[in-house]
Parts: sequence; structure tokens; C-alpha cells
Amino acid sequence: MGSKRKFSEFHTESSGNGETRDHHSGFHASKRSNHKKAKTNPNNINWVKKRARTIERRFKTGQNMPANIQNDLERELAHHQQKIEDAADEKKRKKMIKKYHMVRFFERKKADRLAKKIKSQLKTATDEKEIAKLNEDLHRAEIDSIYTRYFPYREPYVSLYPVAAQGEEKNNEAQDTSSAAQALHNERPPLWKVIEEASARGIRELIIIRERKLNGDARGKLPAKNDSKDPKTAESLATSESIRSQSKGKTKRGEKPEPSDASDSDGGFFEED
Repeated sequence: MGSKRKFSEFHTESSGNGETRDHHSGFHASKRSNHKKAKTNPNNINWVKKRARTIERRFKTGQNMPANIQNDLERELAHHQQKIEDAADEKKRKKMIKKYHMVRFFERKKADRLAKKIKSQLKTATDEKEIAKLNEDLHRAEIDSIYTRYFPYREPYVSLYPVAAQGEEKNNEAQDTSSAAQALHNERPPLWKVIEEASARGIRELIIIRERKLNGDARGKLPAKNDSKDPKTAESLATSESIRSQSKGKTKRGEKPEPSDASDSDGGFFEED
């Protein structure tokens, strides 16, 4: 039986045959850089901004380029700049909706409760002068309700009713109706009259006011044109909005309303940040 070979002898023999292996050589060579190139994504606003800056830099460097390529880049830059402007406008719109959501909601509830109270008084009224006065008050309360829904989203909201004094319960229905009734004949903001006139022409005109921009541009998502010759009156608008609100569920007292999508096509305040 032969003796075992020493390790030194084995190492010397393998070295002579050139079979020495370096276990670490080429370990990192197999690894390749796996950097992915940024994909084109026109729907990503960050990509749009980056692309717009790239085109602007090309123009600033004064590179000589064919006229057709320059025209294409100019049109692309204008398109990206418009998308950036629209994104900034939408962000501000959502911010303003969130900021004035509560005050608009509570004033709408006050106006709806007052209108409901006046309608019940009309059922029992017999004097012609009293009926005429109640009809006038009802119209004013209904326009107040429409005002809270269609006041321009991008502008600071101008309140209709005075703020309740400290110590008063904000969600007390009687107090809400009382404060709305006391302020019913107060002077209204200038936009109130504009909304009153628009309500006689239909909901499309009201949405144009609600979606108007600060520079006077009223571009926004508008509903399909209604071919009906008879536009909705203020009373029918207020009634339809009240029915929608009731169908969505009543808000419990002492409970804050849930903000919802602000782009709903029904034109109500509860829509969508």
C-alpha cells in the first residue's frame, strides 16, 4: 500500500503544469453593469420637465440643425410647457378645493335648510304679499345654495353667512337656519349675481364659471351640450342637487364631511387632492 502524497508535492506538480487557479480572478468580470436607460414616459410630469429643459439647452447652445428638426423641437417644447402649466394649475385647483371644502359644505347645508323651511311656510301662507315675499326669499336661498357649489375653485371663497360666535354649536340645525335667515337680505358678493344669471341659462354655464382660471380662461371639462330649449331654472337646479345629496347619504351631526372627487360631472360641490 502506497504512502499518501504530501500537499507540498501536489502543489509543486500542479504549478509546473500551469494549472494554478486563482479563485478570485474573473469573479467580478462576470458582473456587467445593469444600468437601465430612462424610459420615455410622456405621462410622467418629471420626465416632461426634464425633456423641456433638454430642448431649451439645445436652443441656448445655438446648435445648427435642419429647419424641420428645429420646428419639431419647437412644437414639442410648446407642448411640454403646456403640460407643465396644466399640471401646476391642477395642483393649485386641488389645494383650493381642500382649503375651502368645509366652509362651502356648511354654507350649502344652511342654504338648503333655509329653502326647505321657506317651502313649508309657503304651503300654509294665504296672503298674496306674504307669498310674494316668501317666493323672493326662496329664490335667494336657492341661489345661495348654487353659489356654494359653483363658486370658482381657483379663487378664494367669499363667504355668504357670518361665522358663528364662540360657544355656539356649529351643527345645530335651528341655529344654522337662523344665521342664514338673518343674512338672507345682506349684500351679496359681486359673483353672486353672475351665478344667478348663469343658473337661468343652465348647468353648463355654471360649470364654466366654476372651472374658470384666474386669467379668465375657462377651459375645463364640460358636460355634453344639452339640446333642450328650456334651460334649468335656479329652483330645478337646487332641487336636483338636493336629491343627489340625499341619495349619497346624510352627514351626521358633529361629523366632518368626507372630501370627495372634485371632477365629477354632476357639477355638485362633492366631487374628488
